[in-house]
Amino acid sequence: MKLDREFWKKLRSLVFPIAFQQVMLALVSATDAVMLGMLSQDAMSAVSLAGQVQFVFSLYLATMTIGTSMFAAQYWGKRDVDTVERLLGMVLLFTLPVGLLFTLAAAIAPGAIMRIFTPEPALVAGGAEYLRAVSLSYFFCGISQVFLCVMKNCGRAGRSSLISSACVLLNILLNALLIFGLFGFPEMGIAGNPKRPRRSSPGRWRWCGPTWIRSRQGGSNSGPGTWYG
Repeated sequence: MKLDREFWKKLRSLVFPIAFQQVMLALVSATDAVMLGMLSQDAMSAVSLAGQVQFVFSLYLATMTIGTSMFAAQYWGKRDVDTVERLLGMVLLFTLPVGLLFTLAAAIAPGAIMRIFTPEPALVAGGAEYLRAVSLSYFFCGISQVFLCVMKNCGRAGRSSLISSACVLLNILLNALLIFGLFGFPEMGIAGNPKRPRRSSPGRWRWCGPTWIRSRQGGSNSGPGTWYG
């Protein structure tokens, strides 16, 4: 019975933070739809179509993070911190160029990307505006998702969920402020929606990085460490 209690205690500490994180991520999509729907049907449709670029990028990140999770959990279980660090570096080497590619494509040719999904000029124009504004977030999103993935599998599930949830709340707040121009902020309409991932994605990375470094400085028993290299 003691073993069962310990097992369920550890399971709860892992499952509940991750489940809460997924709820918060779903909340972002719901609030996006409500706020953009209050602007116009074209705005919501344009952003929805432009979001397919993020969906494709997310599929790539999923393939990287799923494989990373398996190996990170295995080596962390053996307390092989050095290998976990090498794994982090290797995954970043595959993730950073792809994130940069998406960033450059969305910044340089957003109209061409939108015309893949729709021929409607209004939707192409709105989606291109969105993609150009959100382009930088793809690069930082790739970095932060890899770090958060490794943290989840190295005894930092709670901290990982805290970082993601805090950024989700920041996303929602900036959405409201920039789309509708509340409290003296400029009213940016559809362009206000992507401004918040441009701010929150680098913020997520800046929070992940110091957390990783501090854990390493505390010793290998407290957590894995610094940037590989």
